[in-house]
Amino acid sequence: MNSDGMSRRPDLRAISDQFEAARSRIEDRFVEGGKALMAAHDIVARLLAAIDGITGALDDHACDEAAGRLTATLQGLTDLVESQAAAGQRLASILADGEAITPRTRDMQRSLRYLTTCAMETRIAGAGVAEFAQFADDVDKYVGSAIGQIDVFAAKVGELSAQLAAACAGGKGTGLEAQVSAVSSILTDALDAVVSRRASLRRLAAGTADVARSVQDKVGKVLSALQIGDVARQRIEHVQAGIAILLDELARCDSERRAEALTRVAVRLLTAQTSALIKDFTEQTHVVVASIEGLAGEAERVLALNGKAGRGGGETMQAIEEGVSLARSVVGDIEQSGALAAAAYAATSQVASELLSNMGNIGNIRSVRDDIRCLAINAYLRSNRLGAKGRAVGVVAAEMNTYAARLGVAAEDILQRLSAMRETAAGIDAEDGGCRVDIVGEIDGAVATLREASQRTNHHLGEAAESGNAIAERIGHIARDIDFAKDLGEHLETCRRLFGSDDHPGPAEDAGAHAGFAERLLAVYTMAAERDIHRAILGAGNAPAPAAPANDDLFDDVLF
Repeated sequence: MNSDGMSRRPDLRAISDQFEAARSRIEDRFVEGGKALMAAHDIVARLLAAIDGITGALDDHACDEAAGRLTATLQGLTDLVESQAAAGQRLASILADGEAITPRTRDMQRSLRYLTTCAMETRIAGAGVAEFAQFADDVDKYVGSAIGQIDVFAAKVGELSAQLAAACAGGKGTGLEAQVSAVSSILTDALDAVVSRRASLRRLAAGTADVARSVQDKVGKVLSALQIGDVARQRIEHVQAGIAILLDELARCDSERRAEALTRVAVRLLTAQTSALIKDFTEQTHVVVASIEGLAGEAERVLALNGKAGRGGGETMQAIEEGVSLARSVVGDIEQSGALAAAAYAATSQVASELLSNMGNIGNIRSVRDDIRCLAINAYLRSNRLGAKGRAVGVVAAEMNTYAARLGVAAEDILQRLSAMRETAAGIDAEDGGCRVDIVGEIDGAVATLREASQRTNHHLGEAAESGNAIAERIGHIARDIDFAKDLGEHLETCRRLFGSDDHPGPAEDAGAHAGFAERLLAVYTMAAERDIHRAILGAGNAPAPAAPANDDLFDDVLF
């Protein structure tokens, strides 16, 4: 084919790259939006849980139960603080032992590397003496086995130390003691303020729940509608597949004329597919954007209802809100610290068990030491009988004896450290028990009881207000900052223009001449709309046409 013909064709690879950029942008935008909507959906679920708590826990006996449950809960929190402090000290002790093992393993690794060097020097110094060569081979064998054992052991020590260091760092500075004290004072003072607001809160909770469920339902519909992003991605990939098939078919063309004809028909088809993609994508993203704007209005209604629930309590209700907020903060800190501690305990149990199961490997180093020392002594004695020729070997053998002895010293120290770690880990396992889980459950029980009183009720109102604000903020962020249509359609339009062809959907005059290209591309499609455009331009071909649901069905229920 001549260069003039090539120059008149669009740069298909460049166009494919542009489509890839568009696909990536669409995917990123819709993934970001999907995550934001999922977060909003979760927040609505938390709001509904808080509302259910308000309406389900306001009974006539709540105040009497609250005092007793609160006292028991706060005592449990205090005990938990002490337990966590003790566990932190134990974790720090294990960490110190683990970190102390590391330099010892490095010493052993250095000694083993030096022994390898000594074995090489023995080969050189004792060249021609078969006995010395065998001695060097034996040392290499023992050292090689020991190096592998030490490397595995060192990796396990490093893993445990890293996990323990993270757990120790994460458990610092939670300030649970002060928070428990503050919660006790505020919640106790607030108990008497709940009864007078009980009836009005029930009414407002019911109204807020209705709106929240409406928001939740609509968020779910918008999430379903975000399938347009995946649909657009697939259609872009199919256009890219068409470009790839076209390039492959062009490479097989036996004449410039045939290549030009194929290019003309294929580019018109791909342009038409792109135009249809742009049209559908634009229409469907407008639906999504309009739906999100409707969600923003619903979120404002949630805020308004929460505002009514929060009015009329005065300073007493403010105190209740502060107490509940602080109580939930304590619960959050407990859950976070408990998760860190549980992870650290699990890591300690697992990794320490693996380390202790490798105690035999470390113990084997003592056997390696004894074997190498025995070999070194024999080599030394043999070298003395060889006079001047064996003197150099004797020096090396003496050095090997010294370094082999160091291996034993390091191994003994590591075994002692491992024993200490095992004892400390056993103490953690024995004391961990179900304390954390029981305390968190007791906190939930105390808060559930306080829900029957003013503090518990107001706590859930605080949660509802927080969730309502979060819903409005999240949906506002989506509507404001995550535009599902902005510049994406323009980017696709740029791709379409690069083809340099019209998108007339009428049949191609010479469609039958390009059956190979047509059938290959028709087999790629997964959507009826694509196959319809294809058949309108290139005919039906011989590829199967499985039924596929219309994409528009995905969006019928999205508008509010």
